[in-house]
Amino acid sequence: MVRFLLVNSHKWEPPSPPAALDYVAEQLEGEGVATDLVDVAFTSEDDVRALLQTTHYDGACMTIRNLERTAFSETLHFPLPATRSLVHLIKSYCKGPVVVGGNGFSILPERILEYVGADYGIYGCGETSLPLLLRYILHGAGNISEIPYVVHREDGTVKRNPPGPFRRELPVVKRGRVDYHMYYSPGHQHFSGFGVVETKRGCPHRCIYCVEPFIKGKQVRVKSPGSVAAEIDWFLDQGISYLFIADSEFNADYEAAVNLVTYLKQHGYHRKIRWIAYVTPTLFTEELAALLSQSGVLSLMIDFGHVNPTILSNLGKAHTPRDIERVIAWCDEYAIPFRGSLMLGGPGETYGTIEEAIEFFKRYSCKVFTILGIRVFPNTPLGEAVQRERISENPHLCGKVLQNDDLLEPVYYISQDLGENVFTYCETLTGDSEQFYTVTSPFRLTRIMHGPFRGVHPEYELYGCPKTRYLTRLSRDAVEAPLFEEDEERSS
Repeated sequence: MVRFLLVNSHKWEPPSPPAALDYVAEQLEGEGVATDLVDVAFTSEDDVRALLQTTHYDGACMTIRNLERTAFSETLHFPLPATRSLVHLIKSYCKGPVVVGGNGFSILPERILEYVGADYGIYGCGETSLPLLLRYILHGAGNISEIPYVVHREDGTVKRNPPGPFRRELPVVKRGRVDYHMYYSPGHQHFSGFGVVETKRGCPHRCIYCVEPFIKGKQVRVKSPGSVAAEIDWFLDQGISYLFIADSEFNADYEAAVNLVTYLKQHGYHRKIRWIAYVTPTLFTEELAALLSQSGVLSLMIDFGHVNPTILSNLGKAHTPRDIERVIAWCDEYAIPFRGSLMLGGPGETYGTIEEAIEFFKRYSCKVFTILGIRVFPNTPLGEAVQRERISENPHLCGKVLQNDDLLEPVYYISQDLGENVFTYCETLTGDSEQFYTVTSPFRLTRIMHGPFRGVHPEYELYGCPKTRYLTRLSRDAVEAPLFEEDEERSS
């Protein structure tokens, strides 16, 4: 029997389940291909080598879920060198092809295929193209240039085939290949290990920094409520009742969101599950808030972005400060646990607009995830604007600003109007509060060049280990409020 190795290359602490490999395994098994799964979060390189030495594989499929942790810090995170080493290790024992895919891969498919040394790639929404690629690899069937979503080598160059036709309905995913118990613990503080369910895919919004419309499509695809329920039932049968809804924004398609939460209430799921999701203030209504309050929601992460109207417009946001106020009021009225996100340092940001944003949210009791500095990804409006000029000469950019014109490696936008003390300035504004939190430590932003890097250390962390902490003047020992437990109490 033909056998493929499935690999999650995403080494992250705490680990999160590679739900994409459930999709991949289903497609492979439909073609009669047996699979084994390895997650580098739990498996050392020596263990992978031992497996390859003792088991014959006819090929491998690897998911590249993230290019980095997208948090500006003094030492940046970039895992692709480790992924490349893993590909080389597999190819040293396996004579068959290595196929890569995933959201991270889809950001810059041709370049990443070349960088990691894989043989084929599948980008975007192309999981249904995998059977066609397998038939080509195993039996020489079809024409590689005609398979949608495939990246391949031809005449010494890497080529990307066009996408396939748009299909509104997402297929049901057959679960059971990924051992979710390896990752799972109940409670909001363990959200990275929750069961993963995708209810819709794609994003119609125009945030200048976001890759989701490029990698998942600007048209939203949806699963029927019954299909979503079938996946939820599988998790419940496994004793997993805490779920992460992996949509770009849960209310990106308003009608689909309303239909699903109505279904969850009508069929009693609100008593069985607790779930979290990202939502946008755009298309958030009182009707949706009332339904969400009866659907088993554990917490919402609301993408506020900012509160200054000019900065919101610069970030490509469609909502207004008044929309933010309404969403907060509805969540409070219907007792929906939520927290917000705040993105500082973007185009037009000043010390004054940072103060405006922080003072606005200090009026409310919600926790606010705060990041300073915006990752500039290719194939985004911000990335395209940056690439129209010499990256190294742009005073707003930090990270690898030389020999990185395609923006594969980390580059961050942080307004030149913000000086060396911007991180400590934010802590001065938040004071002794335990409301704002982040995943990086403060540092002095000098914008000095270190080889091809500006403002940061000239080396990368290969593994993602974000450390969540309050953005506060309080010492770690003086902090009293837990980051997540109050959401758990409120939702119950």
